[in-house]
Amino acid sequence: MRTKIVFPQGIPGFEDVRTCQVERVEEGPFYVLEEEAGDLSLVLVEPEAFFHQYHFEASANELNLIELTSEEDAQVLVIATLAERPEEICVNLKAPIIINKRNASACQIIDTQGRYETRVPLFTGE
Repeated sequence: MRTKIVFPQGIPGFEDVRTCQVERVEEGPFYVLEEEAGDLSLVLVEPEAFFHQYHFEASANELNLIELTSEEDAQVLVIATLAERPEEICVNLKAPIIINKRNASACQIIDTQGRYETRVPLFTGE
């Protein structure tokens, strides 16, 4: 099922991208995010499926931006960089996308504490 989500401030690097569709790929931890105009398409991954200790901290301002008041309403996804060989697929754990499932708004949060990297091999996990 495709779900329309709105990024009130756009996506870093793609600030003009505000409205997207996100769709889960079958029953796995993978999703596809596509801009409504079709100019941007990203593969997203549920990080907890591969990195069991993954945890991020968002500021109150970031959470207020998408009106997120309950952790239960949050869906956390990270951007994947695809490759020909599975062992070369990487994810960006430094900048997760947070979706408020209650109101379908989203933002990308940047980890400023230096705990995570932008290119982490997906299939090595923790």
